[in-house]
Amino acid sequence: MPPYDMWLEGRDDVFAWWFGPGIGCRGSRVIPAISANGMPTYGQYKPSPQGGYEPWALQVLELSGGRIAEFTFFLDTARLFPLFGLPPRLDS
Repeated sequence: MPPYDMWLEGRDDVFAWWFGPGIGCRGSRVIPAISANGMPTYGQYKPSPQGGYEPWALQVLELSGGRIAEFTFFLDTARLFPLFGLPPRLDS
């Protein structure tokens, strides 16, 4: 997904990312949003050095057999968050 050329597949890849290069998202908050194409959708907010939480990604989950089969992150939060009824930032 632009601007990042990255594909994670399977639990081990996801955990390696989360606890490696993605550790900057530690402490993030996610809040439910309006569904995207009938799929569960969340706004992710990363901790901000200035306090509170800044928007980071719109997360869309694909479910299969009661489990998460895929998740996709959309990073154009300035455009997408208003369309999904998400606030521009979260306070502490």
